[in-house]
Formats: sequence, structure tokens, C-alpha cells
Amino acid sequence: MIHSDEVYRPLFHSVNTGQQEHPPSILSLGYDKVVATGSMSKAFSLAGIRLGWIVSRSPEIIEACASTRDYTIISVGQLDDSVATLALSTPTVYNLLERNIQLARQNLAALDTFIEEFEWAIQWTRPQAGTTAFIKFVNREGEPIDDVVLCQRLQKQTGVMLVPGSQCFGGGVDFKGYVRMGYVPEHQVMVDGLQALREFMRNGYEQLPVATA
Repeated sequence: MIHSDEVYRPLFHSVNTGQQEHPPSILSLGYDKVVATGSMSKAFSLAGIRLGWIVSRSPEIIEACASTRDYTIISVGQLDDSVATLALSTPTVYNLLERNIQLARQNLAALDTFIEEFEWAIQWTRPQAGTTAFIKFVNREGEPIDDVVLCQRLQKQTGVMLVPGSQCFGGGVDFKGYVRMGYVPEHQVMVDGLQALREFMRNGYEQLPVATA
């Protein structure tokens, strides 16, 4: 059984797809034991609309999901259903995605500039889709910084919140030095946040401890 959470689909802002509109869903594999899920919360910026979907080629899987749903939530609210229907209709859905794709590209450009300025301290793989980046912070010897201390001091001193990777995703063992950054807020929020982070990097970063083994 394969479960693919495609909640950020189709927010492909940096993928060179050529003639193809965007990379295919996992459902295109033609394998029956696949479940793809999505919702209104990420790519469509409608987290307040509590509506999502489950898709599979297997009738048995869909039937099992529908049966379980009867014991959890019989139906979504009429307001959620109506707003989601409007958002996913033409041309609204294309306008929503275009707005978010352009915002992602604009904010990534600002993040690119920031990372180039502090390339000695930052390692990352530039995202091609979605709204979050996983960024590794290191000292001048290339050792990972204590990401928990980094996030705590940054938030206390500047109000900027990043999520420590080792604590939230690595069980305290993996992803030392990594932070999760959401890079698709309103553009001015991104600019202001990066400026605060820039000042922190200049004035307090090199005093941060390295991650413990």
C-alpha cells in the first residue's frame, strides 16, 4: 500500500515541465494499492475550509474509507462545501493557483538573495514546488548549529519563528541543524522576516552552540 499526500499539488512554481502541464499524480502509476490525498489548505490557501479528498483506483479502498467516514464525520459543513466548490471552479481555481505560484516565485527570489549572502552558514536544496523549505544552518567549520537553540533565540529576539528540524521531525537524533521555513506568506511579511533574520545572522549567529552528537 502506498499513500501519497498530494496536499501541495499542483503548486509547481519552479518545475520546468516542457509540454507537460505539471508532474503526474502517483495515481498515474496504474497501481491499484495507491491512495492519494489532498485538501483546500495548502496549494489553494484555504486552510479555514475544512475539506479534503481521498482518491484511489481501488473500489475496495474507497469503500473502506467511506465506511470509516460514517463514524467520524458524516458530511462537511454547507459553507465549506460551497466555498470549496467555488474555489475549484473555472476560472477561480486558476486565479488562486496563479496568485500563489507568483507569490512563491517572488518570495523564493528574496530567499535566494538571503542565502547567497550567508552561503557559508546555509545548506539547502531549493524547492521546486510547495510552500516550505528545509534549511540547514552550520558554523564556519561546517558543523550543524543547534537548531532548537537557534529557533528559540531567533523567536525571542526578533519574533521570527522557524521550526527546529531535529526536535520536530528527527526525534532529537536526525536533521541536526535543520529548520523548516514557510516561504509563501504575503511578500512584505517575507521581506520583513528575512531582514530580521539577516540582522540576527550578523549580530548573534556565530555565538550559537553546535548540535550535540
